[in-house]
Amino acid sequence: MMSMKITKNQYSKNKLRRLKQIKNSENGLFKDSFYMILSNLYSKLILYIFFWLVPFIVGTEGFGTIRGLLPIADTIVIFFCSGIPPAMAKFISENKSKTQLEKIHQEKNDKNDKIDFTNLNDLNNQNTLWEFDILKYMVLFSFVGALFAISLKYILGGDYSTLPDIYYYAIALSIPLSAIISWSRGILQGNLKIRQLSLTWVLEHTSKVIFLIPLALFFGVTGALISVSVGYLLGGLLGLYIIFKYIPRYKNKKSELNSIPDSKLNKEVSNKIVRKVMIYAVPIALTATSYRLLNDLDSIFIMSMLGSYDNGLYGYASLISKLLFLFAASISTVLIPRIAKSNSEHLNENNSKENNLNKNNSKDSKDSNILKGSTALNYLKKSILLNFMILLPLLAIFVIFADEILKLSFGVSNTDVSNSLIILSFSASVMSMYTLSASSLQGIGYAKIPLYIIILGIVLNSLLNLSLIPIYGIVGGAMATLISSSIISVITFVVAIKKLR
Repeated sequence: MMSMKITKNQYSKNKLRRLKQIKNSENGLFKDSFYMILSNLYSKLILYIFFWLVPFIVGTEGFGTIRGLLPIADTIVIFFCSGIPPAMAKFISENKSKTQLEKIHQEKNDKNDKIDFTNLNDLNNQNTLWEFDILKYMVLFSFVGALFAISLKYILGGDYSTLPDIYYYAIALSIPLSAIISWSRGILQGNLKIRQLSLTWVLEHTSKVIFLIPLALFFGVTGALISVSVGYLLGGLLGLYIIFKYIPRYKNKKSELNSIPDSKLNKEVSNKIVRKVMIYAVPIALTATSYRLLNDLDSIFIMSMLGSYDNGLYGYASLISKLLFLFAASISTVLIPRIAKSNSEHLNENNSKENNLNKNNSKDSKDSNILKGSTALNYLKKSILLNFMILLPLLAIFVIFADEILKLSFGVSNTDVSNSLIILSFSASVMSMYTLSASSLQGIGYAKIPLYIIILGIVLNSLLNLSLIPIYGIVGGAMATLISSSIISVITFVVAIKKLR
């Protein structure tokens, strides 16, 4: 009886401890989501202030030039640098508690010095700092991206070919610096240093605005472009400082490397992990690049076909309309983990039932699939409902008072610009549905579907811009964006509904 009582007490204590761990985990998730949403909103607000200040310093034509160049620079940064850190974060966060070399040496002993690398997804040791090999590749890729940026003048043609070479050199400068800040964010995210990660966003975007004013005043458009590099540099330095100061795995890098007993083995493992990270990063980079390109493809076409001044006018409408997109971006941040959790519970329950139920009970299993699917589907429906509850009143204001908003924000009164703002406001509202639907698909493991759909959107947007801009000018660019956004949003929503059921 005494032993039974002790067992029950131990069981109660273990259960209580587990409940506390779950509660702490949920609190951590809430805090991390809060930091990311807050930093995301702050960064977007600061970015709007950045673009709002630009035309007052360099004029409408200079604003149009920057609006035509920065989206391309961002696309290059994402493709060559920013796609890799999310893959790094995944491998770090999944495996940071494991001891890699101990596992490998154990396998050597058990298999007569034959190493099994089939589970290198799980290999992540305190001594194997493969992340620094990733950094070398990212820096190399960034220089390739910089060379590509310099050649854009001759690739894009149109009004881009008339811009001074110094503009393209300023863009090229920012790309290697972006590799450092991107890499540090991958490390921080993987180690769940979300609050510190948010600080790098805050410093980067705040620095852009602070240095924009003196640099643009003295050097014009070139100075404004260089301020982006300054933001990357300072944000990257802060990220590196946090990593080497507060994360034990990295702050004693030299001593850890010297303590590795089998450097050849360690290098082989590191190379294997690096290859896995790179392969995993490809679809992430392509999706993010395509998404970024689609958002400003209209501006690129207007810049090339109509010139900097018209693109500056269009940029006023585009900048204001994107305020409507902030809510969907913030909601999707917390939607993905909820969908993923629902999907994980669904898979675990199915696996359990497969072990306990026979074929005659397959109907019950199917009913369970529908139940769990409806839970995930409800998350999507609620997120869309919440988004439009916030968005629709603002959309009505933007449509009714478009001209007044433009006058108040930039002192512009132009019918084409007002009409573009109205059309782009509808486009941003529709595109928010794509974002939430795509996030739901990513949460249940269908990350490639949004990529395929957004590539379709890029093709449609390009064809429509080529057809409509010569006829309707900047309004044609807005129309092209609305039509292509509506098509891909409906497709993504329909696919998400089917997959979530």
